[in-house]
Amino acid sequence: MKRRYAPLYATLGLLILTIITFFTLNGRVFPNLELMMVIWVYVAIDVLLFVTLIWGLFLKDQFVKIYTILANIGLIIPLSIWIYLLLLANGISEA
Repeated sequence: MKRRYAPLYATLGLLILTIITFFTLNGRVFPNLELMMVIWVYVAIDVLLFVTLIWGLFLKDQFVKIYTILANIGLIIPLSIWIYLLLLANGISEA
């Protein structure tokens, strides 16, 4: 594994982790799971995607830099919207 492609591999790993958590953190798999715990897991993944974005920006290879920007922004925005919707659902259920 070449070191210059490490942010790309990290982004791919976080994408796979996000898909796995999306399908496993639900009421069928974990019936007593609180919604706030799910939100914190998604926030942690979102922060890791942001760290990977910053890591990719400091590389000298132009291809890796552009692909890292596009891939991470493409993952951060939908995940942030999902977190917002979960927080909204949590606020409605707490009221």
